Amino acid sequence: MLNRVHRTVKFLANTEGRGNVKPENIDFAIHNKVLEKYEELLFDVNRLVNRQNRGLVNGALENITDKVREKIQHYLEEQDVTVTDGIMGIPSKVRYFDTILYKETYIELCKNNKQFILSKSEANEENPIGLKTSNKIKVIPLTLDSVTISYLRNPIVAKWTYTVLSGVEMYDPGKSGFKEIDIHPSEEDDLIIRVLQSFGINLKEKDLQVLTEKIKNTEFNQEITN
Repeated sequence: MLNRVHRTVKFLANTEGRGNVKPENIDFAIHNKVLEKYEELLFDVNRLVNRQNRGLVNGALENITDKVREKIQHYLEEQDVTVTDGIMGIPSKVRYFDTILYKETYIELCKNNKQFILSKSEANEENPIGLKTSNKIKVIPLTLDSVTISYLRNPIVAKWTYTVLSGVEMYDPGKSGFKEIDIHPSEEDDLIIRVLQSFGINLKEKDLQVLTEKIKNTEFNQEITN
């Protein structure tokens, strides 16, 4: 996916007017658009759930809500976290919490410090509570030693690695640091269109397949010529 995005952007963007778009600039645009799409998916699933609750969304394979949720679950992970003296650190890759589980009991996260303080006296291992701060979570009771967190992680930053030959950047995924685009596969075409827009190129989805074939033919002819 990453190489296809780079090939498409460079094919259209590397002109006399725009100059030579650097691979690092394309990677930067890709990551910005991945984050943009990420937040839109969260908004979309909430909007669709509201529509579903009003009976406006069909079920089974036509259930758009489930399809959007599947794209979000691309980022869903679980991890065991140690709790020390009622404090658990938040892993750096966590973007949004889903659930926190102690054995078979879910920890209820309080909305604010006031609710946390008022609920302390009633909290126990059967009814644990927590309060999220900037980089940690306070939990009650203090006897909790380990929990399992479910969360949506931050997208991995894509990196197109290359080797320079005769002044030209040649794709080299074997080099250290290569990172593929971190997005659900079904979002590839939409992502390409969004990245192209970052460089002032407006392309419709129906034209993308035609462009892809044109790029393949151009590269094939270049290989024959060389």
